[in-house]
Amino acid sequence: MAVNYAVMKTKNPNGIEGTDYFHGRAVKTSDYDFEDLAGDVQMSTTVTEADVLGVLRAMKGYIVKALLAGRVVVLNDIGRFQIGLKGKCYTAETMQAEGFTPASMIKGHRIVFRPDAKLKSAVAGALTLKRVASEAMA
Repeated sequence: MAVNYAVMKTKNPNGIEGTDYFHGRAVKTSDYDFEDLAGDVQMSTTVTEADVLGVLRAMKGYIVKALLAGRVVVLNDIGRFQIGLKGKCYTAETMQAEGFTPASMIKGHRIVFRPDAKLKSAVAGALTLKRVASEAMA
């Protein structure tokens, strides 16, 4: 199977003014959801689709619980999930100001996924590319 990509026009912040720049961007073909995964697992194991769905939904709940407790969730051979924070930088002087709290400088969060080396290798070893039509053809 090939990963589809399209050539997209982009801005290069370090580029020459007035020059067009392009880059390849992966284009999804479709979604692969819990039901799809459960159906495929059912076909290759003795576990029913309903059992797989139950486990996946329970797993999601436990992942949320662990992340909210500040834990890194490690799914062996798949990767790690953890909470990351977005915020503004501040100086030591700012920290001394009356009423200052570091939490006031935190502006959001994200869930960070770091794929396991085995997952990255499996994808890299089988990855092929197929160009599809795009807005900007280079």
